Formats: sequence, C-alpha cells, structure tokens
Amino acid sequence: MVNLFNPEKIVIGSPLNRARDILFPAIADCVRRQSLPVYGQHIAIEPTRFYNQGTMPGAALVKDALYNGTLLVKLLQG
Repeated sequence: MVNLFNPEKIVIGSPLNRARDILFPAIADCVRRQSLPVYGQHIAIEPTRFYNQGTMPGAALVKDALYNGTLLVKLLQG
C-alpha cells in the first residue's frame, strides 16, 4: 500500500497503541524494507487520538473505495 499511495503518515489505533514502543519500530522497519526507498523513507507512524474507536471506520471507507473503483479513478485524475 505504501508503494501505491505514498502516504506521509501511517496512523494506528485501538489497543495496539499500548505496545507502540515495540510495535511501531517494527512496522517502520518492515515499511522501509518492503517499500520503494523514495516512498518509505519519511513515513511517520503515529497513534490515533481516538483511543476508543481505532481506525476501522476509515479503513473500511478506503477498502470500499478500492473495491468499487472510485479511489482508482481519483488517483488517475490526480
């Protein structure tokens, strides 16, 4: 996904934030090893501010847009 979207930030929510001292460096290492160097160098991995809800609603919207094609159309339009 990093190679496709080139995000500035990866936001992680839910109970996983309790283990951020261990989890976030491991995720950052995986992103840097598995993505193109230009895309993976400057990605910030941060916890959400909404600890009760997590990021599931936002992920569901992105997934829906991927499957119905609207996200691809917007990416191609610039």
